[in-house]
Amino acid sequence: MLKTVNGSIQVLEWKENITLKNIELFRQEMNNILTQDSQHLILNLAETSYINSAGLGIIAESVVQAKRNKKELVLSNIEESINEIFSIVKFSSFMKLFDLEAEAIEYFKASQHD
Repeated sequence: MLKTVNGSIQVLEWKENITLKNIELFRQEMNNILTQDSQHLILNLAETSYINSAGLGIIAESVVQAKRNKKELVLSNIEESINEIFSIVKFSSFMKLFDLEAEAIEYFKASQHD
């Protein structure tokens, strides 16, 4: 579900595991958030405990694509099992990861005042 917070931050709340059954829907939702007018994008993974390799690829490509379009996509509410995978694939080396959506929102609010 896509929502707007603080007037200019787009948040995609993904509320299920990312598997072969829903990978195309996930890809569509990620493309949708990338086409929003906002430069500040959050992928909230609060209820996601599994992401297959295709899902990891979509997330990585979406972060890179956002940067190419002068936007920033960050991730929030990452469960421990997913965090371990993100650590192994070194996601934190090229994207920002936040424990809570509120922290990601504060990050963007602070950057709007710079």
